[in-house]
Amino acid sequence: MRFTQNEINDLLISWIVLSVAFAVFTRNGLIGMVRLGVSGFPLHFLQMLIVVGTAFVLHELSHKYVAQNYGLWAEYRKWNSGLLFALLLSLTGFFFFAAPGAVMIMSTGWVTPEIEAKTSIAGPASNITIGIVALLIRGAGIYPVFLTYLASINFFLAIFNLLPIPPMDGSKIMRYNMFMWLIPFILAIVLLIYVF
Repeated sequence: MRFTQNEINDLLISWIVLSVAFAVFTRNGLIGMVRLGVSGFPLHFLQMLIVVGTAFVLHELSHKYVAQNYGLWAEYRKWNSGLLFALLLSLTGFFFFAAPGAVMIMSTGWVTPEIEAKTSIAGPASNITIGIVALLIRGAGIYPVFLTYLASINFFLAIFNLLPIPPMDGSKIMRYNMFMWLIPFILAIVLLIYVF
């Protein structure tokens, strides 16, 4: 994969800010942070770096990898307003939503629906794969609570991105092939239910 320095900076900033937001949110927001103090927060933040790294960063890099394999220009761009919104929402401890940015894809030629669908499915497919691997490792009794959380976040992100609503990945995949959309969508739902 080819990266620009701006893209690397955007990815790192998004990864760190999202990890902080996830860490604050999963400790019940500002109220929870005050109640719990900073004890345990550094370890919790490191865990969120892993969760966000697998769920978000690898999702975006999967889109980029497939797009570049088709000869398309693909570069991640952060969205400052989305990152700020995620941080502010995390303080509530009740609701979390993040729109940190996305891989922007451009082509000098015409992108076929097949290429668009394959590029779109790459992100959710990476989430499903990571979730399955986490469950398999959990089955060996290694870090069961953390790996359950890691798997559930990845399955949830796959489901969210596969929603058939523009501009989500699911709408582009479904437009090209119903089964290419339906099979991973149902699989991610079943696996998320299994986790719980």
